[in-house]
Amino acid sequence: MSLRVAVVGCGRWGSHHLAALTRLQAQLDIQQIVACDNDATITRSLQQVGYVVHDDAASLVQEHEIDAVIVATPNKTHYALGKMFLEQGVHALVEKPLSIEHDAASSLVSISVEKGKILKTGFLLRFHPCVQDLHARIRLGDLGAIERIEYKRLSIREGDSDSNCLDSLAIHGLDIATLLLSEQSPMAISSVIGDDRYSKLSLEFPYQVEVEIEVGWGCKQNLGEFRVYGSNGVAVVHLNQHDAYTILLGKDETHVCVDAAVTPLEGQLVDFLNFGSKATCAASTGSILRTIRCIEQARFQLASLGVKTARELKR
Repeated sequence: MSLRVAVVGCGRWGSHHLAALTRLQAQLDIQQIVACDNDATITRSLQQVGYVVHDDAASLVQEHEIDAVIVATPNKTHYALGKMFLEQGVHALVEKPLSIEHDAASSLVSISVEKGKILKTGFLLRFHPCVQDLHARIRLGDLGAIERIEYKRLSIREGDSDSNCLDSLAIHGLDIATLLLSEQSPMAISSVIGDDRYSKLSLEFPYQVEVEIEVGWGCKQNLGEFRVYGSNGVAVVHLNQHDAYTILLGKDETHVCVDAAVTPLEGQLVDFLNFGSKATCAASTGSILRTIRCIEQARFQLASLGVKTARELKR
């Protein structure tokens, strides 16, 4: 069945979605890609390079007979747009977070079930070739018992002034930790310090596994990596390198090469638009909601100048 797919919000990240959809158009039998944005400068530019454009999200689905939509707008708009599109009967990939509020995100999940439509979110690092290979090795016990995970995502970009770096950046680190720790959820927030532009978040997972997440905008350098410490060795993954990562076992350093023919974003889009496939490495709705709840609680604690003692997470 040919698909008609729209991207709503065609700024920095939405433009990446458009480019990836264009590369995948033949493979996924996409009949039409529609770029939707209320910024006339953006739509004019996209129209000049050949995209079908639309400037009103409310009339998008009916006018273009859209089957699936990707929402890549500012965080505060995700819930309202996701709700509108699901109620209009289309499948939705809403960039992370589904909502900055757990209860609102939970209601989106309920609507998707009621309408029988797919709802996914932008945890694209689950589709990172190195993450997938490392995940398989961890399950085989190559690193031994996992003891600690450190995730860093620092950017020289100023970011979205209306968003908190915990919602936009730290949520990826938490999702990666959840994936690599067999979908376990954190038991407690050990500490959270910083502000809405730069934060350090420490979490306690089952079996005394520590996870430390450091994120920020407006930093002096770009840095995206995570390290997994096991009883047998350490794995180091650089997020912008898709074809190789490093494993340190004692004094031995192994350069692990992986197949990176498909980018993380392309992998995520293929997963989303293959509606009939049950095979997926995307986060489950339960995992998504637990992650949003944790980040929401961390943000509340950050607003009250952080905490210095462990605080058990609400279940």
